[in-house]
Amino acid sequence: MAPATNPKRLQVIDRIVTVLKAIVTGDNYFYTPYDVTKRFVHWAEAKGFPLYMVHSASGGTIVYAGEQQYDESFYVSVKGIVQDQNDTISKLEKAIRDIRKAINDDSESTAAGSLGTLCVQVRIDEPPETDNGYLQLEGGFGFFDQRIHIQITGEYGEL
Repeated sequence: MAPATNPKRLQVIDRIVTVLKAIVTGDNYFYTPYDVTKRFVHWAEAKGFPLYMVHSASGGTIVYAGEQQYDESFYVSVKGIVQDQNDTISKLEKAIRDIRKAINDDSESTAAGSLGTLCVQVRIDEPPETDNGYLQLEGGFGFFDQRIHIQITGEYGEL
């Protein structure tokens, strides 16, 4: 019997972490992330910014597609914390754009292990939720949550 492989859901989350960690300030991106993690980090414990947190979010469906195949639709949340003493909103919007570009580019890739090969579809269906600058008073912090709609297919044991 072959050893178990990580569920596709976890492979997708791990890939998003890898993709976001590869962002580097330059011609294509505004900010190199200080850290990308799979756990929630409170702004008071963060050691640098921007900080991105990647995990499953609520919502989604599993539909029988036939022949022991199922189509699963679920959401991955990328929460982010930025810091800027003067203009948190601009920093939020640029960080969100970096995340969207990196995920979109990887979802168009056909390289092994990319979101383009792991997923049937990757979409950003809704704008992010932000703190609207509320945490600016708490040391120049800004917070956002961008949900990414993921569709994968496989047997229950793969999903």
